[in-house]
Amino acid sequence: MKNNDWKERAITRRQENKLLKKRIKELSLSRDSWRIKSAELKKENKDLLTKIESIKKKLNQIEQI
Repeated sequence: MKNNDWKERAITRRQENKLLKKRIKELSLSRDSWRIKSAELKKENKDLLTKIESIKKKLNQIEQI
């Protein structure tokens, strides 16, 4: 019985490691996609703020006329 005990534990550990490696891949992909999405949203936000400033300047010019 003791001879097979190490074998069962090894099989269990191998299966657990396989599942954990799969989970790591999934989490890495998810993190990377959210990181890309965040960068895109920051760029879009910066562009919109630049446009707002441009519009404010134009409005000030119009008010002065």
